[in-house]
Amino acid sequence: MTAIRVLSYNVRYANRGDHHDAWHERRDAVGRLVQFHRPDVAGFQEPLPDQRRDLRERLPEYEFVGRGRGIDGKGEGCPIAVRADRWEVVDDGTFWLSETPDEQSTGWDADYPRIATWARVRGTRDDAALLVVNTHFDHVSAHARRESARLLRERLPAIAGDAAGTAGGPDSTPPVVLVGDLNCTPGSEPHRILVGDGSEANANAAADGAGLALSDAAATADLRHGPETSLTDFARLIDGRRIDHALVSRGVDVDAFATLTDRDDRGRYPSDHLPVLARLEL
Repeated sequence: MTAIRVLSYNVRYANRGDHHDAWHERRDAVGRLVQFHRPDVAGFQEPLPDQRRDLRERLPEYEFVGRGRGIDGKGEGCPIAVRADRWEVVDDGTFWLSETPDEQSTGWDADYPRIATWARVRGTRDDAALLVVNTHFDHVSAHARRESARLLRERLPAIAGDAAGTAGGPDSTPPVVLVGDLNCTPGSEPHRILVGDGSEANANAAADGAGLALSDAAATADLRHGPETSLTDFARLIDGRRIDHALVSRGVDVDAFATLTDRDDRGRYPSDHLPVLARLEL
């Protein structure tokens, strides 16, 4: 068994209207938080190009992959950071959550283009392998969130299968960890589509052999720590809004799941989201 710690963190885009919670006031605290908890893999949501540069500078021990959702890689991204002393990135890519996922696009009445970034990683000390996927669902369109969940569930097996092909066969298909800000709470329809709860949509997927069912790390963890929400206003928690998730495929044991409530030296949260951390065994 190989232990791995996976973090998901919406760091909030650099909004000049945030005043004393502007990015330049928060970026050091975000970097220190990640350094302290030292995840093997971290998925970030919302950073703009300058923020991605700031994160790379503050986390030099990590290899970053991913692009922005806009033309020429600009705009908000969903980068994945991998600890280079324990893992190497074998392959990576980004696709759009839309009807045309292989080209820059906006789908299903979403307010903005939305993407998923993935990375196949392999242990430098053993043969452990993992497919990590990081995404951010639309905050306005319920239709877009449902269809984004369906797209992920259908598309991820092919990406994992490609990894198996390069590794030597179907028995080597790597487990999958999906993290991100899904802009929906447990029990919502997009969440149910991803975790395969026996609903009609998932029953149809199972019947034709399509799709990848995942489980919610928070629900299956042996140890659960932290609040039942992941949203803040920088000063206080907003109750009942656990919209940041870590979902895992079969072959991944969840030892612990935590919603981290670290504050900065001003006593404020470094983002309007709390990071979530899953401690896993492959």
